[in-house]
Amino acid sequence: MTRQPVIASLGAVHHPTLVLLHGFMGSGHDWLQTARLLSDRYHCLMPDLPGHAGQSLSADLNFEEYCERLWQQLAPALPPHVGLAGYSMGGRIAAWLAIRHPERIAVLLLEGAHPGLNSETERLARRRHDEAWARRLEQEPWPRVLEDWYQQPVFADLSPAQRDAFVQARSCQNPMTLARVLRAAGLSGQPDLRPGLAGLTCARAFIAGTRDTKFSALGQGLTHACPGLELVKLDGLGHNCHAQAPEQVAAVMRRLCHPMHFTQTSTASS
Repeated sequence: MTRQPVIASLGAVHHPTLVLLHGFMGSGHDWLQTARLLSDRYHCLMPDLPGHAGQSLSADLNFEEYCERLWQQLAPALPPHVGLAGYSMGGRIAAWLAIRHPERIAVLLLEGAHPGLNSETERLARRRHDEAWARRLEQEPWPRVLEDWYQQPVFADLSPAQRDAFVQARSCQNPMTLARVLRAAGLSGQPDLRPGLAGLTCARAFIAGTRDTKFSALGQGLTHACPGLELVKLDGLGHNCHAQAPEQVAAVMRRLCHPMHFTQTSTASS
């Protein structure tokens, strides 16, 4: 039986609203520890992304359609202005939504999120990479594929206990549906978001752990392409900062998400 979209929440509804988007294979509850640290000041919404946590997903969505499907699920629950944060794939989606709906976004926080590939050669290589994983998700034993996923270089900083915890938490997902998510929302089908991010006027920041050298470098490059975007490097952390140190990520959000941002209309610059 297919589950309806779930939007977990913490905090009083009269507080400024923060929407927290999880990464590939995750769920809204991945943000729960961070949200608990913010709920005295913010209304935190933690949706399950399409195709996750028992939701179905059609096989023919592209990146933009996937993002818009999420927005259509979220929009009825949102006030006029919201803060939007996302990790990894959720960060890529958050960036696209901020560009597509700039008048609604008060603050944008990207954690370990790729802004987009620069060449067709890179896109082709990534398309092959994603398709190989999608086929493994469809054809191979789920526990083995899940374990191999967390052996990728981007997760090299995880301890064995942390890796086991991620595998356990993700084991309830449907690998066949995740294959569809990967084809729809994988990096190869995402446009280069740098020009759009550069045109935003809302408060913006990119969070990366210092041990995640790839995304620290991407964040550094993004600050040059997008004047006004702040790079926040968190010492001793890897790719998934909010899972490793929710208190540090919550502190960054508290500093950046000033209440005045939520009373102003954010627009893209002309």
